Amino acid sequence: MSTLSQLQNYMGSRRLLLPGALVLSALSSLMGMLPFIFIWLIVRELLRSDMNGSQGMVHAYAWWAMGTAIGSVAVYFLALTLSHLAAFRVETTMRRAAMQKIVRLPLGFFDRNTSGRMRKIIDDNASITHSFLAHQLPDLAGSLLAPLVSLALVLVFDWRLGLTCLVPIVASLAIMGFMMGKRGRHFMKSYMNSLESMNTEAVEYVRGIPVVKVFQQTVFSFKSFHNSIMQYRDMVYRYTLM
Repeated sequence: MSTLSQLQNYMGSRRLLLPGALVLSALSSLMGMLPFIFIWLIVRELLRSDMNGSQGMVHAYAWWAMGTAIGSVAVYFLALTLSHLAAFRVETTMRRAAMQKIVRLPLGFFDRNTSGRMRKIIDDNASITHSFLAHQLPDLAGSLLAPLVSLALVLVFDWRLGLTCLVPIVASLAIMGFMMGKRGRHFMKSYMNSLESMNTEAVEYVRGIPVVKVFQQTVFSFKSFHNSIMQYRDMVYRYTLM
């Protein structure tokens, strides 16, 4: 939560948009379940032996099912609009703060750090926050609420079926916990470091292309760029085969 609090500081006057997006996303998820309930009510009306007045109820349930389905999409669109406004403000503020700080750094800092590495940290890393804030976080709110409500509804309809549905949920949580454990964090750290290394060496390689053309050198003259690519390949193969 400390990271999320820091990101909210970059939102400025738009910090209230993210909680609003989470609430609307959860509401959209609940509304998306209502059409299935109305369909169940329609089927129950059609299977009743007494058909008196059932046609009117079927039509009413059908209209409610269509209305809630459209409403779910509209609410979700509004939630994404709010989350995107907050995410864009975070990206802009992070880049502006980084540039304001970097212009005050001593010249020795630029001798120790390449422009490719700084571009990766300032530009690319700021863009990574967009997917998390604009998409993944709102979707997480709906993803957490929908299974709980679905399980509650199943338990109300048939508790034996509800207990059966718990088995794949527990199994999936165990698998996700294993994947997102220490090994997953180590892989993500290695992955980001490899990307940063390749980005740094790629910029230096592009800057040295005139030298390559003049002296008729090959790409393997830039051994650091080639080695960074090979290290990235080996890292991916190693974690894929584990």
